[in-house]
Amino acid sequence: SLSTMVWRSGWAVSMVALAVMVADVTAFAPSSLMPLRQLNSQKLALGTPPAVRSSRAAFGVQMAAAVDVEKLIEKAKSAKNPKAPKRIYKAVKKKSGAHSILLEFSRDEEVPEHKLDEISLNFRRGNVAAIVVDTTPEGGEEDLAKFVHEQQFWGANEFPGPCPVIWRGNVKGLETVAKASAAGAQGITIPVSDFEDGESLTELVRGCHALGMEAVVEVNDAAQITTAVDAGATTVCVRFESNVGASFLSYAAKALLPDIPDKIASLAAVKGRQGGPELEQTGVLVNEGFNGVLLTDFVGDCRDSSSIRYTKYILYMLASKRSKNLQINELKAGSYGYGAGAGFTHPSGWGGEGTHL
Repeated sequence: SLSTMVWRSGWAVSMVALAVMVADVTAFAPSSLMPLRQLNSQKLALGTPPAVRSSRAAFGVQMAAAVDVEKLIEKAKSAKNPKAPKRIYKAVKKKSGAHSILLEFSRDEEVPEHKLDEISLNFRRGNVAAIVVDTTPEGGEEDLAKFVHEQQFWGANEFPGPCPVIWRGNVKGLETVAKASAAGAQGITIPVSDFEDGESLTELVRGCHALGMEAVVEVNDAAQITTAVDAGATTVCVRFESNVGASFLSYAAKALLPDIPDKIASLAAVKGRQGGPELEQTGVLVNEGFNGVLLTDFVGDCRDSSSIRYTKYILYMLASKRSKNLQINELKAGSYGYGAGAGFTHPSGWGGEGTHL
């Protein structure tokens, strides 16, 4: 009857209205109401079209550029004994004693800017302690802003939550610290070798703390470790800028560990994409007592699908929570290790069948 049809229509409208209310609150809607799911997909990373996510990342870059860097510099200069944040420190120096892994994105000059959402997602789900972004290439600052946006926007409602993003580039003083803060970085790397007088380094470390950031101070000898600690650094990274073999540099880093005070979070840099030796070198360093390892030049081109597979495999091997000591097995990459049985080719730079992992 007509009355029955009207009643049913009213009931259907009420149900749709209820679904809209639920979608507004929970970001969930039945699949039959696809437009509602799309409207609320800003809270569901997997439901957002890539073009929309990229446009939002671009908006984040514009917002960072709009921040008044001069005001941040003044804030950094005027702060009196600011307290050091502890987010990165705690992520590196874990109470459990387990080792931590940091990964570095460093885009080659010839590689154009491209989407970073998927690699950022895999870094986060791999439970890395922090992401270091090289800002020196053209567009490098935009790369950092993309990582910050993906981690903060999409990782906010995920476990284990967003990873801290660390700025790495040419540090020219408090202006660089302010720019990193404006871009949303939670930390910045500062090489002691660029600020040997100590006084300038102290100003930079305090400036970081005043802006709610942490300084990860890079050192390469015992004297620089002392300078970094005296300047107020809470996290140091032993990193050598040298063409000497990576395995030798790992042992050189191990020799400096006794000079790092126990209260300081200790990192050592290991070159990524070596084809297997990075796993052995990491094992040596964390088992010797370093709190964590930064894998440098880990990813430089996310358009290469092997970058995701390489990331997942390395993190599976290194980010184990089962033991404080990292056990490295001698696996053959093609038989048991990376891509076993899946028909995958090795990532570029990965070793052959005889590679020791």
